[in-house]
Amino acid sequence: MPAMRQTRRAAPKRAPIPRGRPRSPRRTDSHAWTMKLGAWAHARMRAAQYDGPTRRILVGFTIVSVFSIFVLLAAGLGILDDMGRGIQTSAGNAARGAGLAVRVVNVQAPNGLHLSEYQRAEAEVKSGVMADDVMFGVDPSEVRMRVAELPWVESVVVRRLWPDQIQILITPRAATALWQDQGKLSFMDGTGRKLGEAKNTKSAKGYALVVGANAGPQAPALFEALRAYPTIAERTSAAMWIGDRRWTLRLKSGADILLPETGMVEALAQLHALQASHQILDREFSRLDLRTSGTLILRPTPERLSVTKPQDAAKSAQRV
Repeated sequence: MPAMRQTRRAAPKRAPIPRGRPRSPRRTDSHAWTMKLGAWAHARMRAAQYDGPTRRILVGFTIVSVFSIFVLLAAGLGILDDMGRGIQTSAGNAARGAGLAVRVVNVQAPNGLHLSEYQRAEAEVKSGVMADDVMFGVDPSEVRMRVAELPWVESVVVRRLWPDQIQILITPRAATALWQDQGKLSFMDGTGRKLGEAKNTKSAKGYALVVGANAGPQAPALFEALRAYPTIAERTSAAMWIGDRRWTLRLKSGADILLPETGMVEALAQLHALQASHQILDREFSRLDLRTSGTLILRPTPERLSVTKPQDAAKSAQRV
């Protein structure tokens, strides 16, 4: 028998091996999109690390953060305060060396007005400006606010006159009278506001005088009423506020005129009429009581009582 040829069966073809990473089976659940989003964000962050502008921003933010931490630590330990004082001292010494230090504090009033030596000294002390202060360190607005707190100051202007002068220009309130309160004598303006203590009798001459607690605020109404009766005003040396409710006028002769609590203007009009008809203010008496409307009680002086008969003294104290 002829030999039989044995045929080889062809080997089955193998599927081609894919290059690269093997593909994972596609996931159809809800976590697939989450994983893709996370991968995309991670890729963007990695790309940002190598992006020039983004990298500069990150580096700058880091530097600022470190510097802020250092500043906070330095402030807590007082290092910045010491550095600031050192810099300020150095700058002040440099300014003084250049001639930019206060040498003169010039306190004055505008043309036509006058300040006393006491007022000048008080304003200079109140300003807080000291000799050898650095000119750059003097704030005119702060000096103006301090000086304006003085009761006798109406307005104030502060200027820096380079290189070494501070000018304080003060308009004082006009004094219209004197106010004696608890033994202290002070000037007052037309509104009854105290303007400062009257240090000597020479400066107090020629001013009307009011006496008593709270007399100042009540005085403008009295002065306004007396302005209509100059014959009474020119004979008055002082006005005393009694019991915080009424006035007693002290005449230059030493006599007292008791005005009522209400109806003061009417009482002055009555007194003015008596002066015009009987010259009552030119007579000698110790007290004239006008507190009761339509009634006048006249008390003679002790000297007249000693030489006058009892019936004549009774007539002198008659009611009109």
